[in-house]
Amino acid sequence: MGFWVASTKKGRSRSYACPAMVTWSRTMIYRIFPYRIGAYIQDKLEYEGFIANLGLRLDYSNGNTKSYVLDPYDLFYSPQLGDQIEEQAPYEESKSFLSLSPRLGISHPITQNSKLYFNYGHFRSEPFSSYRFRIQRSAGKVSYMGDPNLEHEKTVAYELGYEHGLLDMFLIKIAAYYKDITNQPGWILYRGLSNVQYYKATNNNYADIRGFEVTLTKRMGRWLSGFINYTYDVRTSGYFGLLEYNEDPQLQRDYLRRSPVLTRRHPAPFARANLDFHTPDDYGPLWMDFYPLGSWNINLLADWRSGRYETFNPQNLPGIVDDVQWKDWYNVDLRISKMLRTSLVDIQLYIDVTNVFNFKYMSEAGFADQYDRRDYLESLNLSWEEGVEHGDDRVGEYRPAGVEYDPLEPNPNNDPEIKARNDERKEKKSYIDMPNITSLTFLNPRDITFGIRINF
Repeated sequence: MGFWVASTKKGRSRSYACPAMVTWSRTMIYRIFPYRIGAYIQDKLEYEGFIANLGLRLDYSNGNTKSYVLDPYDLFYSPQLGDQIEEQAPYEESKSFLSLSPRLGISHPITQNSKLYFNYGHFRSEPFSSYRFRIQRSAGKVSYMGDPNLEHEKTVAYELGYEHGLLDMFLIKIAAYYKDITNQPGWILYRGLSNVQYYKATNNNYADIRGFEVTLTKRMGRWLSGFINYTYDVRTSGYFGLLEYNEDPQLQRDYLRRSPVLTRRHPAPFARANLDFHTPDDYGPLWMDFYPLGSWNINLLADWRSGRYETFNPQNLPGIVDDVQWKDWYNVDLRISKMLRTSLVDIQLYIDVTNVFNFKYMSEAGFADQYDRRDYLESLNLSWEEGVEHGDDRVGEYRPAGVEYDPLEPNPNNDPEIKARNDERKEKKSYIDMPNITSLTFLNPRDITFGIRINF
């Protein structure tokens, strides 16, 4: 059983200035003393091989500040009155929130080497202070408005699994999981007729996560240990209501036409492997009280994950969502170390190599601006495009170093000479319009570090 109480001072008082525009400034201010109280109780039950952990957690919070009572398009958000909100705007005291979160974990051995288990629990977390207490202004005009009455983000999680020990060396784990996440904070844009335009925090986002994982683990071994994991993960996220409200009816109709509430589910599988090869401390011949072949360690950490989806819709056509996908991510890191043991200290010599195979993965930091990014995306040959631009490119494809930019030629009449030249361009990928900031286009080069560690 446990209990804790926190009264935390959270505050910011900042101003920002742009050297090129001496008249421009931005402020974001909050000086708040919110309260949080948490308590939990837990018990363990065992009966004829059946093991259960039962728990219950209590969470209480109060922003301990003002909650301003304003219309969505109130003039207090405008440049004329924006600096007077704290002194003149009507307000009420922030609300208190009290929640109970049950937790349950059940384990049932089936045989001497296997068991079934089930985990269930509710988990709650406070929104970040920026969502709750932020009042951000630019030249008096409110641009962001927090809400101290935001509810706690809530996650309801389930996991059902099976574990089996093999040969007294390996452990196989197969598990399915589901998480339902509600009350996630987000921002909604309000645009009024009287020079009012700001973002307001609200609990309008949700997500659910489901999938299964298979893991093979070898925890101990004279020569080898580690694990291999594969996870098939599907995530859905979205929002309730609208992300934009306009006092002008025409603007609101335009928004509704081009921004339907639509989400799509995309699997996002990933895999990881951590293999540790090592030699025993006393392996090999003894030389001057020292085993040259002993205490060596080679560690490999490899991971792969499926590329994420995003929307590329430069013409703002309705209903276009998640129509392009990034390339898959691959990476392998290596660590080689040798331990030298003495009566006084342990000395470890090591080499760390990140991205051993020097995989190139394009970074968005290379785009100079949104137009540079759009030019790159438009140069790709995507699967849904027609004609000469049809292809199987993913976001992250790049033009090799030393290949000059050479865009594809239109070929409405299917001229064989033009087709041959375009085929050559596609093979070289010379048609790709690369980001303008070349030094930031690839940020994950192979990196080698030598080091020594001394443990007394």
